[in-house]
Amino acid sequence: MEKISAGTKIRLVKDLDGKNHVGSTATVVYVDEFGQIFADFTDGGQVRITKEQLAKNFEIAA
Repeated sequence: MEKISAGTKIRLVKDLDGKNHVGSTATVVYVDEFGQIFADFTDGGQVRITKEQLAKNFEIAA
């Protein structure tokens, strides 16, 4: 997976926590020094994920 930074659009491809449906898109708003990724879903809600969760459950949106 390419480098993730603020502004990157990501799409959920596998259920993460049941709060957002597969296919939902989110925008990365912050990546902290510990590799935690914070993103806002376009249909509401926020998520905090690890790089491992990102690789397993998301793809870069076109």
